[in-house]
Parts: sequence; structure tokens; C-alpha cells
Amino acid sequence: MRFYLRIGYTLIEIVVALSLFSVGGLALVATSAVVGRELNASASRERAGRIAAGRLEVLRAACHSASGGREEFGRIDSEWSVGSPDSSRVRLVESVTYPTKRGKRTDIYRVTVPCPP
Repeated sequence: MRFYLRIGYTLIEIVVALSLFSVGGLALVATSAVVGRELNASASRERAGRIAAGRLEVLRAACHSASGGREEFGRIDSEWSVGSPDSSRVRLVESVTYPTKRGKRTDIYRVTVPCPP
């Protein structure tokens, strides 16, 4: 009785291994594309939030002399209004519009701040 020592892999084993690695690689590429798009959307949302927060701080500092307006920062539109519910407070409304993969999105920030006499 003869025994043969098997060295190496068969063609079928190599094809199956390459197929598994290809499917895994394609899954990683697809996942990284989704992650990249979400990071880009988060960056736009975060930048719009920083613009709104900065504008509200400027308006809060101006208090009674603040006025409404509009400004564009690249692809982000910022629009704000100032109202006075009474003589000791100012109501500030800031809306920022920025592009997303599903179209434009608008976030609105409202705050009422006390003004020094």
C-alpha cells in the first residue's frame, strides 16, 4: 500500500478562497463608502451648527441694537431675525440651510436672552 504526501492546494480550494476574499473586500469597500458619505453629512451639519452658534453669540452681545439679516457661507445659508417680547429680553431666531444627500436641510435655533438695562 502506497501513501502519497499531498503538497499544495487544489484548484477548487484556491477558487473558493479567492471568492471569499473578494466578497469580503467588496463588503469593506461598500461599508467605507457609506461611512464616508455619513462623515461628509456630519461635517456639513456641524459647520452649520457652528455658524448658527456664532451668529447667536454676536446677536446676544449686541442685544438691543441687534437686527435681522442674511448671510451665505459657501453652500450654507444663514438667516436670522430679532424680536423683543419685552424691554428686558430679546428673542433671537437663527435658521441655517445646508445641502445633504437628500436635498437641502434647514435647522432652526431659537433663544430668548436677557438684556442689561
